[in-house]
Amino acid sequence: MLNLLERCFAVLMLLYLTGGLTGFLAGDSLFNVWRLEDNPLLLTIQTAMYGITLGFVVLHWRKFMRALRASGWVLALALLALASTLWSSDPDFTFHRSLVLIATTTFGIYFGSRYELARQVRLLAWTFIILAMLSAACALLLPQYGIDSQLHPGDWQGILGHKSRLGEMMALAILVLWSAKGVLPRAVRIAALPFCAVVMLMSGSRTALLVSLALVLLLPSYRILRARMTTLVPLAIVFLAAGAGVVLLAIRARAHLLASLGREATLTGRTKIWTAVWRAISSHLVLGYGFSGFWAGLHGESARVSAMLGFVARHAHNGFLDLWLELGIAGLALFTAGYFQAAGNGFRLLRVSPDRLACWPLLYLAFLFLCDLVERLVPRQNDIYWAVYVAVVVSAAQAVRKRRQSKAASPVRAGLLLEPLEQQPGHLPRRSPGRLGNLHPQAGRGAA
Repeated sequence: MLNLLERCFAVLMLLYLTGGLTGFLAGDSLFNVWRLEDNPLLLTIQTAMYGITLGFVVLHWRKFMRALRASGWVLALALLALASTLWSSDPDFTFHRSLVLIATTTFGIYFGSRYELARQVRLLAWTFIILAMLSAACALLLPQYGIDSQLHPGDWQGILGHKSRLGEMMALAILVLWSAKGVLPRAVRIAALPFCAVVMLMSGSRTALLVSLALVLLLPSYRILRARMTTLVPLAIVFLAAGAGVVLLAIRARAHLLASLGREATLTGRTKIWTAVWRAISSHLVLGYGFSGFWAGLHGESARVSAMLGFVARHAHNGFLDLWLELGIAGLALFTAGYFQAAGNGFRLLRVSPDRLACWPLLYLAFLFLCDLVERLVPRQNDIYWAVYVAVVVSAAQAVRKRRQSKAASPVRAGLLLEPLEQQPGHLPRRSPGRLGNLHPQAGRGAA
């Protein structure tokens, strides 16, 4: 019973981190950055959610402590955010936001250490299915809230308050559902995949559409990554060369491509924002302006950027520039180191397991990279993208470590895990590919 309640709370917490459950309570203003710290009701909800999380962390403290070793880079980044209170343009705000970032990081470590990859993907799948259903219901039954009538008339925003946010969430939902083969009932996956795709299209988010198409094109490459190194290296060179050629062609034909997508050469004003932000970065290059210490609407340093642009900007529309802006090159270096370590662990996991689920860490990292080019996803407090990133970092590292321990403890068993199935000795029992590497413990039991 306690396990069921814990899984239900995990889904509730993930829904909370999407921002959908509290979106109607925000009371945001176009000319002032809304601050949760000024809303007692939202503060109470936040305190309750993280208080319950802390209770589960204490309940599973051994797993949590073991996971801390795998989360060094993300912890370092969260602690740098807290330390940036000392030089922040708005120290009180930075202090409060960085504490929430640490709390969100704590949930990510708990989620990644408490559940194996199969259970994580299953809980995420149910979270996004519920989110898609609530957003569609809001758009159809409460169009004054669920459909944008100002900036992007007719585009769905669901319970999330913005079309781009809804589109990105549905793009991620499609990846989760694709990865959930074998961990969700087949009928649920078949129904949920097109449903989430339709909701994404109704949002009108071209960024989400392009990211989804790019990731779909990348899916065959995950099979290639499992090839022998003698085959992988030449194929990688060919793919990199082909990718570079496509990028060069896209740059040359960018005017036609953007026109076909209904976009102008400035990417809806993004290039102007990037130019203005770079000027601000250059004066605080190493440590930045402090976590959440720059963007304050028409107040503080961001007022100069808004004056240059002629409109109020809320973020840089580029996650890497935003991170550099707030935590300087130090924060960008910490994030980059953690990202590449996670990618390396994801690559090792993919190499030793033929299971589709093993693709999830690398898929999610690719999704983050592509979205961060034009939006800001990580690091953010109270946000599902950061929590899932932390969980992926922890899960990939722990899965690789378990394989190393298994190889050291039992060379025969390790051979079963690492050798292609067709090359296993005939006298050894064959193992089902869907169960290799303990990616599916108890995956056949129940739903979320």
